[in-house]
Amino acid sequence: MRHNKFTSKGVRISFFPLVKRESVSLPSPFHHLGIWEVRSRSMDPMRTEAKIVLQEGVPVSLHYDDVYFSKEGGWEESKYVFLEGNRIPEAFSKKEISQIQIGELGFGTGLNFFVTLDHWQRINDPPSVQFVSLEGFPLPSEILHSLNLSFPGKPLWTEALQESYTEQWKRWNLDANDMILKVQIPHQKSPNPQTTFTLTLYFGDVLECLELFPKIDFWYLDGFSPNKNPNMWSPETLSQIRIHSKKGTRFSTFTAAGFIRRNLESLGFFVQKQKGFGKKREMLTGVLL
Repeated sequence: MRHNKFTSKGVRISFFPLVKRESVSLPSPFHHLGIWEVRSRSMDPMRTEAKIVLQEGVPVSLHYDDVYFSKEGGWEESKYVFLEGNRIPEAFSKKEISQIQIGELGFGTGLNFFVTLDHWQRINDPPSVQFVSLEGFPLPSEILHSLNLSFPGKPLWTEALQESYTEQWKRWNLDANDMILKVQIPHQKSPNPQTTFTLTLYFGDVLECLELFPKIDFWYLDGFSPNKNPNMWSPETLSQIRIHSKKGTRFSTFTAAGFIRRNLESLGFFVQKQKGFGKKREMLTGVLL
């Protein structure tokens, strides 16, 4: 049963309940300390909470000791690693493709979503896009807004979208069945009114969320680094990625860790290294054979 739906400037936002097994208390932001505590629904005691602090306008996870994005070149890095690494612009230009499924591990501040959406809006008559992501630690609106401050002039978090995200986060904490946010955005220039860019965001543990993913054409593997967030890169997680892929599915990721490459190859992906963004020496891309 659909829980709620409203429209803002052509953007349709829906909330969907889904049966899940566990429940937790509401998150507690410590605004007076400049630190936000976000509780996860995962039963893993190592992932029961995350603390986030802003450092020079960039959100940093104290739990994972890693940044959510780079203030210097973060937009360009996302475009280089995930759009260009996956050959997304090439796919957007193919007239024989009517819809593309993009799967992301680690929604975070939404940077990859906005970079992809912006590129899609700039193309005349692109295919529709289903952008499916997951997040175990939804972020407070103050943290989301930091993305707007770091990249002024970019089409990022609107007030309505922030409100819908925050409302869904509250629903998820109050009701474990209610963990899906869906946002549908029409293309600004397409002659086909049915051409849309749809975000489906699952709140919860990575393995539980991945079970709900459709078959994916392109993967954005963007969790925190493997040595800091091993659950996002575990053999079980990579196996779920394989299950929800098909022949020709591509992936890209900022990491070049050897064990990630070997595990993906063992699952049938052809993996290659390429130059990383900026000072990063290497990154991984690949395709399921």
